[in-house]
Amino acid sequence: MAVGDAAGRRASQIRLAVYHGSVSEPGFAVRAEDQPAWAEIVRRAERGESVAVIARGDHVADVVPSGELDRLHETIEVLSDTELVRDLQEGLADARAGRVFSAGQVAADLAARRIADE
Repeated sequence: MAVGDAAGRRASQIRLAVYHGSVSEPGFAVRAEDQPAWAEIVRRAERGESVAVIARGDHVADVVPSGELDRLHETIEVLSDTELVRDLQEGLADARAGRVFSAGQVAADLAARRIADE
């Protein structure tokens, strides 16, 4: 068997699927034998779609919009900061308990602090 034949068979076993919002529900799938162009995958990423790469039945990679990747990195950074997560949980508990201030109250408090500092 020629090397090119094996590579061709492997390529024909790769499938691409586009996911809308949830990775469990593909909105679009492309089989490798359809020879999808990278330009189409890039267009879909530009529209905010993630494209899953399926090789021989296994999900091996994703092409995601760069903004989505940035959001994922930020989420990881936030969740890695235990003090920040604790502060967020306390803030949410305060909001649920009604311990909140209106924008007007915050503005008035800031103005009063500025006057006190002068």
